[in-house]
Amino acid sequence: MSSVYVILAVMLLLNPAHKDEPDVLEILSVNGKPLHFETIEECSQHIEENGFEIARFAIEEFMPKPVMVRGIICVNKQKALGVRI
Repeated sequence: MSSVYVILAVMLLLNPAHKDEPDVLEILSVNGKPLHFETIEECSQHIEENGFEIARFAIEEFMPKPVMVRGIICVNKQKALGVRI
């Protein structure tokens, strides 16, 4: 099985009342097409070219909670989920 890299938006929840809620959003698709990459370089290039749009999307997904984007990263999905290959 080959590697699959995905984009995660890591958020900072600004209201302490939300401290136990999920603070990471996997970006699953763009314009109805699955969003995953075969290499970390392809994934990083996508973030470099589309970081503003990714951040805006992530903030909108967390609305109406007050949030900030801490980072947008690429991760190997199998390793992040602890899947053995």
